Amino acid sequence: MAIIAYTAAAPLLPTPAKQAAQHFLSQEITHSGEIAGLVHQAGGKPVKPRPRYDLGNPTSVDEVLGLLYRIEQMQLTSYLQSIPLLSRGSSRAAIAAILANEAQHASVLALELGRNPVPSAFAGG
Repeated sequence: MAIIAYTAAAPLLPTPAKQAAQHFLSQEITHSGEIAGLVHQAGGKPVKPRPRYDLGNPTSVDEVLGLLYRIEQMQLTSYLQSIPLLSRGSSRAAIAAILANEAQHASVLALELGRNPVPSAFAGG
């Protein structure tokens, strides 16, 4: 969902938010590949992305940024919930690193929205 959202959103944003969105898109693609690799290593088969996602119909820059921020928050929640379920070692470390990167995305988006980029000592979705 994040890859689709950033792909659709980047052209709608002014610079430098557009540049950040393009950078975040690149990172999301990398995260997707890393997670697919972890699933393969564990003997599983990665879930394919849906053909479409309901992203709503944002009509302003703030609405587009808000959508991206909500998606980052959903990802943070998912990663936080998944870490304790993973076996110790490289899988946990990889997901924790992705979690930290997603928290960076959320902070930048919060700042762009005029919100506190670090509202608490703990990232949470």
